[in-house]
Amino acid sequence: MKKVRLPKFLRNKYAIASIGFIVWICFFNDIDLFYIIQSRREVGALQAEVREMEVKNVEAKESLHDLTTNSRSLEKFARENYYMKRDNEDVYVFKERTD
Repeated sequence: MKKVRLPKFLRNKYAIASIGFIVWICFFNDIDLFYIIQSRREVGALQAEVREMEVKNVEAKESLHDLTTNSRSLEKFARENYYMKRDNEDVYVFKERTD
């Protein structure tokens, strides 16, 4: 029977311990490599959502300021969103079909 010779670096106890440690950290630990990658993706998605919400917040503040200071924009908002009308007007609402 022929003996199998391992490479010299695999016969070193420190190399074996280092490889074992890396395998343990990457696959068997509670906070393994896959968990860390998934967590970083989630954090990136949440940060993008926070930036989007900040932009929407600024737009809402501008809209609120416009509605509280300008009576024409308040009337336009009421007509568009709540279908309010004057006494001598008729309001027709057209909705698109989703066939």
